[in-house]
Amino acid sequence: MVTPLTRSKMNKKAIGTNADIIWNLLNNSERWDITQLMEKSGLSEIEVYTAIGWLARQDKIEIEEKPNNKHYYYLIVEYYF
Repeated sequence: MVTPLTRSKMNKKAIGTNADIIWNLLNNSERWDITQLMEKSGLSEIEVYTAIGWLARQDKIEIEEKPNNKHYYYLIVEYYF
């Protein structure tokens, strides 16, 4: 359950900043799982998931689910001609 204290710490600016951190990690053409993202970013699980949600809403990432129910995240590469 989310407590009022936790809710007050999460705001759009913090989520956007965390999304930038995750985007920069994903910008190496590799697939990352949630544990790797948490370890490299120093963000908590909820911070990483909200950042992933932010990036997904902006169509900047792909989420790949493997048969073992593990999810991998990577950037969408767009080419403009």
